[in-house]
Amino acid sequence: MTVRRILGRHRGYLVTAGLCCASAAVLAALPGTGVLPVLGTVPLLPVTLISAFAGAVLLHVLGNLAPLGPAYRGRHIAQLLALGAVLALPPIAIDLAMPFPRGMNLPLPGALFFYLAIALVAEVVFHLVPLAALNALLPRRVSRLWLFLPVVFVEPLFQAMVTDGPALQSWLVIGNVSLISATQLWLFRRYGFVAMIGVRLAFYLFWHILWGALRLPLLF
Repeated sequence: MTVRRILGRHRGYLVTAGLCCASAAVLAALPGTGVLPVLGTVPLLPVTLISAFAGAVLLHVLGNLAPLGPAYRGRHIAQLLALGAVLALPPIAIDLAMPFPRGMNLPLPGALFFYLAIALVAEVVFHLVPLAALNALLPRRVSRLWLFLPVVFVEPLFQAMVTDGPALQSWLVIGNVSLISATQLWLFRRYGFVAMIGVRLAFYLFWHILWGALRLPLLF
């Protein structure tokens, strides 16, 4: 496969990854964003650049497991936004019943750039890396569909380790993140990477950005 064909096949990924890297670069130029959620003092830009390169390699390795998906138009974007809004309702309900920490989200305007960039990092770390690893380890006679079930729980287990709240809250977070992860992987298998990260970005918009701004005056 020539370089031109590879670039053409993964055009949607390359455009998305480019936007994520540009967002990380903008965030790096903003004042007062030295300590970031999850990353702490680790700079976001190099992490995003490494993730972008790794994601391109992993998608090529995964081959037919990563379909190209549709040409995204207004109705597709609206569908992803609607799905993201629905998936944001359970964590909002959890937050209302058992509030998460006050400083859970990065405030605006940095949040707009941080969550776009970190979405790419999350998809590569929590979905593409374990999918590629299992794809290499699983015997060829076994259906590739079995790759997806264990990958569903990679991100929920991570969230369980970093959540420092009541036990009930932790279990509810695990269940919610498992639902989101399963939805994303189903979309990835059916429509490709852009659909998968699109749902995460829509979820981040409603959960981390919009609710992240509203929760402070409502809960604190």
